[in-house]
Amino acid sequence: MWEFNEEVANRFDQEAKTNIPDYERVIDLCLNIAKIKGFSFDINVVDVGSATGHTVDKFIQAGYQYTWGVESSQFMIDKSLHKQNIILSNKFPTIPCEMVMANWTLHFVKQRREYIKSIYDNMTGGVFVLTDKTTQTKEIKELYYQFKVFNGVSKEYIIKKEEQLKGYMALASVDWYLNTLKEVGFKNIQIINASLGFVTFYAEK
Repeated sequence: MWEFNEEVANRFDQEAKTNIPDYERVIDLCLNIAKIKGFSFDINVVDVGSATGHTVDKFIQAGYQYTWGVESSQFMIDKSLHKQNIILSNKFPTIPCEMVMANWTLHFVKQRREYIKSIYDNMTGGVFVLTDKTTQTKEIKELYYQFKVFNGVSKEYIIKKEEQLKGYMALASVDWYLNTLKEVGFKNIQIINASLGFVTFYAEK
């Protein structure tokens, strides 16, 4: 079974870059959205699944000092660039916020719809950006494996990781996300990035 333990935390940054398509691009998209929307620097920004704090750091460096991370792994928090800004929790914190990101995280959450509803309920308005690995066809999965091999990931590790993730990562379809975001109450829902089954959704409250 896959676990975000100390070993994974130690290698997470490299793991993210070699296993997640458009990793940096999606984070930069989030920051650009905040700038285009004209969000003031004193708003609360929340990054769900903040891991080692890369996204939190980018937002803080850009001037958004009230950027908070939510992380369920203490090992990840121990490696975080901004430990003081990270909340250890399996639930979305009660923080009134105007920008929320949940990139590559909710596909690990069993009560996913409820988590999205909790995000909506805590937002005072603004933008929610969600990126998850969605269901892949056999062909797209093969292209994804090729992407990882190209980035130096061994075929043995790819197979091992897939076996470990069974029962832990639960994939949903693109339609499920679009419908759920709408049902929860979000509007102006759009897909702003997609690569090899990894899809980024933009939604407003």
